[in-house]
Amino acid sequence: MKRWRQGELSMVQSEDTDILERRAAEDLRAAEILLDNDDELLAQIGFHLQQFIEKRMKIGLQKHDVDYPKTHDLVMLLNLFPHKGIGEDDEIFAYVLSRFAVESRYSAFSKPPFNGQQMLDKTKKFADLIETLWDDA
Repeated sequence: MKRWRQGELSMVQSEDTDILERRAAEDLRAAEILLDNDDELLAQIGFHLQQFIEKRMKIGLQKHDVDYPKTHDLVMLLNLFPHKGIGEDDEIFAYVLSRFAVESRYSAFSKPPFNGQQMLDKTKKFADLIETLWDDA
């Protein structure tokens, strides 16, 4: 792994994709369980959905030998993918999910523009998009 130097981002060159796959599945399942039991736990649901997408993105980047910064910023990671197929709504969703996950953990936050089920549905759709971005790239 490349080490951080002042003025540089730390780039992760390799993480165990099997572990990332397993943890991503666990994050998605945790969000689904929370939603099934108490859809008012939006902060926790949003956190796990953000983590799921982050790990899915990192898996996709690794599969295509793309180094990525050590970050939780979904927009920064999205910018490393081929842009064919990424719409403005996708970029907005990545931004909203990243901001919501951070703000809901560390400070007061405003209610997201969607409920728990909508957040889950949009996240699954976004994950499907991530899987297709390398097609014909």
